[in-house]
Amino acid sequence: MDKLTSSFSWKRKRSKKQLSTQRLSDQLLRAFFHYTTDAISFSDMDNTLILINQAFEHNYGWTMDDLKETPYCFIPGDLKVEAHQLFDAVRTMGVQITNFETVRQRKDGSLMDVNLTIVPIFDEHGTIIGSACTARDISDRKKVEEALKQSETKYRLLIDHTQDIITIFNPAMERIYISPSVEQHLGYSHMEFQSSSRLLLVHPDDMPLMRACHQQIMATKQQVQFEVRSLSRDGSPIVFDTRGFPILDDQGQVENIMFVARNVTERKYSEAALLRSEEKNRIILEHTDDFIMITDKQGEILYLSPSHERVLGRRKLMSQVTLERVHPDDRDLFIKHFNQLIHYQKAGTYEFRYQCENGKWIVLESKGVPIMTKDNECDGFILVSRDITERRNNEELLRKAEKLSVIGELAAGIAHEIRNPLTSLKGFIQLLYPTLQDNKLYADIMLSELERINLIVSELLILSKPQNLQIKPISLVVLMQNLLALLASEANLKNIRFQTSFGKCPPIAGEENQLKQVFINIIKNSIEAIASQGQGEIRISTRLLPNRHVLVRLADNGCGVPEELLSKLGEPFFTTKEKGTGLGLMISNKIIKDHNGTFQITSKKNQGTVVKITLPIVDDDIGSS
Repeated sequence: MDKLTSSFSWKRKRSKKQLSTQRLSDQLLRAFFHYTTDAISFSDMDNTLILINQAFEHNYGWTMDDLKETPYCFIPGDLKVEAHQLFDAVRTMGVQITNFETVRQRKDGSLMDVNLTIVPIFDEHGTIIGSACTARDISDRKKVEEALKQSETKYRLLIDHTQDIITIFNPAMERIYISPSVEQHLGYSHMEFQSSSRLLLVHPDDMPLMRACHQQIMATKQQVQFEVRSLSRDGSPIVFDTRGFPILDDQGQVENIMFVARNVTERKYSEAALLRSEEKNRIILEHTDDFIMITDKQGEILYLSPSHERVLGRRKLMSQVTLERVHPDDRDLFIKHFNQLIHYQKAGTYEFRYQCENGKWIVLESKGVPIMTKDNECDGFILVSRDITERRNNEELLRKAEKLSVIGELAAGIAHEIRNPLTSLKGFIQLLYPTLQDNKLYADIMLSELERINLIVSELLILSKPQNLQIKPISLVVLMQNLLALLASEANLKNIRFQTSFGKCPPIAGEENQLKQVFINIIKNSIEAIASQGQGEIRISTRLLPNRHVLVRLADNGCGVPEELLSKLGEPFFTTKEKGTGLGLMISNKIIKDHNGTFQITSKKNQGTVVKITLPIVDDDIGSS
């Protein structure tokens, strides 16, 4: 059997004109073969590729040499059987295959959609000697078709499954389509509206509005927006926010009108509820004793609650936030917090003294909150202030009561300590009275005891006398050493040792008497907790922290506090002591907070208690001893 070759041969002898015409045809065929954009390949009866054109190499990336080494590498593995069947049908039965869509594989591994045309090749005797295959790349067309199909599917799904009710009317105001979502909102099935055109979608009272909007769309070819009511199956009215859109034909005329209706019944109810809520809030704002101020982000006052005039006596309305009535000593703090509110836009609470119109000074606790827009930008501020003067007075009274309580508890121990040196002095004076000048040793002992009495009495007088709050630099180490000297005798009586570890730390800023009150209260609590155990020790240490604070740690090995009661420590009148008032820890905690410090207690029953207190150091003194 003859085999197909890559060269063209002619068996009969032709004339010069025929030969010239034939050469022109050959040139045209060769040009078409090599320069067409379709991939063309020829194969013989053994299904071996013998010739491919340039488009084949360009589209697939495979060369003739590649095909000789790996035949049919351009056919995906799962399609090889399909390809063999197609070519066998062409070669054996002379079938012509046209517009067969399949997939081919490029050299880089990617796949491409192709349209195949396969025809048999005959020799001059009419015998099939091979096949020719033309492959056209249809990947782009496939992508467009798939995108169009997906788009149509998405729009169909959107219309059929959207929660909005979509209706389409013709120019004669006849309904030709309604989306299935009508059942969700009105209770009627989709088929009920399709089968009965007499079933009204719009409330009868709103039909004139519907017709007017229909006519407006027909006349202007522009969309319109309006609200209409519909009657549900149970007869209740449903409010819809509706938009009407013209659907234009190729000549720009209105072919149909589409209405998209969104159920806003709940929003309408919410708006009505909001109006009622705003009315309630207005009543609250007008009658509350809190001072409410709303400003813009430049500090211009937009609103002042009536309480400013009713409570503060301010008759002249302010237009700008000022420091006119703020206490001079609190103005820096006021400016600091207001600047933080503006720059960081975070809520914050602070206290300052304010002078009323009658000249009376009150203490205000003020909280500033930024007003944020939907774009998360600050649009202004709300300042809510409350008169806490009475609360501060009560806290001061509690501090004084606790101080008296602490002094009363110390009185017995101090009296005992005074009695002992007095006894010694009296005994030595009686014994050495005749020869006092010759016994200097006893005289020195008496002087030492007298000095000790003087120290104890001096400390007692400082604690008992009311002091004005005077914030100043304090050496924490010296303060602790003095307190331990004061409490050492009571600790010795109960077989309790003090262990100290004072690190190098700068001066702190505080009020000396109040801080003494805090540490005395804590150490006395430790002494009482250890006394019930028989003996023990109290460990006191100081350490400088990186955040410009000093940590004071006081730990004992006393009876401790059950974990379930820890959260209640510091509450007024809660105590684990038989004769305690429960005010000591509450006042101590408040004093530390007033000093911009922290107060933390951890404890376990029968394992002891640890108190950690942090206090800020004096500015610009870090590193000094």
